Amino acid sequence: MALAATAAAALTVAGSGGAITNGQFDGNNHPNVGAFLWDGNHDGVRTQLCTVSLIAPRVVVTASRCTEFADRFDSEVWVTFDPTDVEDNPTGVIHGHTVTNPLYDAKQLYLHDVSVIVLDETVAATPVQIAPVGLLDRMKADGSLRGTLFTNVGYGTHEQVAVPKVGPDFPWSGDREFSVSAFHALDKRFIHFNQNVAQGWGGTGYGDSGGPTFMQTATGPVQVSTVSTGDGPLYATGVNTRLDT
Repeated sequence: MALAATAAAALTVAGSGGAITNGQFDGNNHPNVGAFLWDGNHDGVRTQLCTVSLIAPRVVVTASRCTEFADRFDSEVWVTFDPTDVEDNPTGVIHGHTVTNPLYDAKQLYLHDVSVIVLDETVAATPVQIAPVGLLDRMKADGSLRGTLFTNVGYGTHEQVAVPKVGPDFPWSGDREFSVSAFHALDKRFIHFNQNVAQGWGGTGYGDSGGPTFMQTATGPVQVSTVSTGDGPLYATGVNTRLDT
C-alpha cells in the first residue's frame, strides 16, 4: 500500500482524540508513557501510530482501534519510551505483539476500546497505577468529580491551525507532552473532558489515542482512562474509555 494511503488510514484510526493540545513538553515526568510504533508499509520504517502506558514490566495498555489496525495490516509493532523525536530513529525501541480485546468490533469503533501489547523485554520504568474499580462513580456521587483536574500524556498532534493557501493542519513534534483537562461528563463506559483552549484547558488529539489520562489521589497519580475520541478540530471535547469499570 502506498505510504500516503497508509498514513491517511493511520490518521483515521488515531481518531479525534489522539494528540496533546494546549500542552507542554513532558520531558521525563512520565517515563512510563510511550509511543506505539508500527511498519504499515513493511519497508522497515517505524512510524508512530498511537500512545501507550506501562501497566506491568512487559505490558502496555492502548486503544483497541490501534492494535486492531496494526493487526489488519499484519504489521510488527514496537514501543519506545523516548521523550522526544520518536520518528527520528528513536532509541530504546522494544518489539512486542498485540493482544486485541476479543470484544472489540471495528464497526463500533469506541466500544471495548482497550487492548494491550506484550513486550519482548522488560521496561525499567515504574508501571502506572490503574484507578480502583468504581472510583469515578464514587466521585460523581459525592460531588468531587466536577472540581478535579486531569492530566493527559501523549505523543500526538496539536490543535488545528489554518495554513494560508493550504488549509487546516495539525502540527506534530514527535515529543511526549502533557496537558490538563477539566471534567465534563461521565457515563458507564466513558469519561468526557472539557479541553476548550479558549477557556484555558488542554486536551488530546491525533496520535494520542490509547494514551493515559491521570488524576491525583492521596496515594499518588492513577490512570483513570485511555484516549478514544473527541471532536474533529481537537477544540472542545475529549472522550476517553474508563479503566475503573
